[in-house]
Amino acid sequence: MSKNKHNQDVGSAIERSDERIAETQEVFTPAELCESMVSEIPKHLLKDPSSTFIDNSAGCGNFIVALINKLSEYHDRQYVIDNMVYAVELMEDNHKEMCERVGVPLDHPHYVCHDALTYDYSFGKPVGVEQFF
Repeated sequence: MSKNKHNQDVGSAIERSDERIAETQEVFTPAELCESMVSEIPKHLLKDPSSTFIDNSAGCGNFIVALINKLSEYHDRQYVIDNMVYAVELMEDNHKEMCERVGVPLDHPHYVCHDALTYDYSFGKPVGVEQFF
């Protein structure tokens, strides 16, 4: 079983076999490209504390980390982590690595390990239920 270094070269410490990459189609976006993409988000969205962002194929968290860093220029970092950013990742080892990089526990309700195609995207909030305040 040969080891594919692609994902190590883009910020992940996890060694992935060629077979795993062929099965899961894991190809991570390099951190520099994630930072470039995040820099293209309109400033008014970044400054709005009610804005929310999701990565439904979060991998090791390159996009999430870049997004949190950018949003933290305008908001308290913990507020960003707990209120503005969401992530779904299928692979348990990737999910764990992402959570470690973000600094959240594995059971944080905004950073979930689940199949993005079947996740209900409520992140623990009621779906289809009116709430009155």
